[in-house]
Amino acid sequence: MRTLGHLPYYEVDPAIPADSLTTALTLVFVAVIIVLAVALAWLLVALKRRQLVRGSSDALNRLEELNSRSRSLVPSANPISHAYSVSVNTKAKFDRFDLPSRMSVNVLESELWYLQEIEMRLAPTRFFRTYNLDFEAIEFGSLGRSSHPRLRDEKYAAIEKKDFHRRKLAYPTPTARIITTVRYTSPKGQNSYSKHVEWNFEQLQHGLHAAQASRARQSTTAALRQRERSLMTSGLRVTILKRDDYRCRMCGASAADGTVLHIDHITPVSHDGLTVPENLQTLCQSCNLGKSNRFVG
Repeated sequence: MRTLGHLPYYEVDPAIPADSLTTALTLVFVAVIIVLAVALAWLLVALKRRQLVRGSSDALNRLEELNSRSRSLVPSANPISHAYSVSVNTKAKFDRFDLPSRMSVNVLESELWYLQEIEMRLAPTRFFRTYNLDFEAIEFGSLGRSSHPRLRDEKYAAIEKKDFHRRKLAYPTPTARIITTVRYTSPKGQNSYSKHVEWNFEQLQHGLHAAQASRARQSTTAALRQRERSLMTSGLRVTILKRDDYRCRMCGASAADGTVLHIDHITPVSHDGLTVPENLQTLCQSCNLGKSNRFVG
């Protein structure tokens, strides 16, 4: 390297003739062309072999017919996606906020929509089981039974097997992403907090089922309690009053003194108490209000 003024410049080494450099570049170019030509030729041969197999394979032809019948029945659906958000006005509420319970409430509020979306994604999975049985029947009954005179049996079988499994329809995996988020921002905006709970498809199924079961239990319990209250007839009231001599069993106050008497469930209905004489007692209004829905033995 020499300098010209303040700028360096390079001289071509006179020991390397220009013709030699041109020849070397030409050889590299030719080598690249040869490699590309060989790769293209190999690709064309592989493509031709695949066409020969596809045109003569009973297994591939039967699989194509199966796929044509099944493709529309096992589509890959988009994820079930929904996001809920709630804000609270104190840090204490944020800290004790029950996200799983809120998620259950949110999902139940759109119960019918979720049930429809879940079924839309489960139906293809059920059909896929039938598709998979038909696929295996072709695999074990036809795969490897065909051949072509222009291909060796081993090569034919390898190409056929690879193409056969590559053409299998994908399993329609159901997916979901349901998020419930709670946020709190301090009055002056200096601090912000956020936390969330997220359900995937399996968690959505389980969570919705659990929420439905909890609602059913609550409805059943409410119905049973209403039934027990309806069993408190006028005749039963008179029977308990007579049995208890028209006196409060806690303080002894009597109807003769002008005390208002009530018939009370010893074990409250809200605690699964029954409306039977053994669970009923006479109480004055004051004692009954003081007892409320507690069990007092």
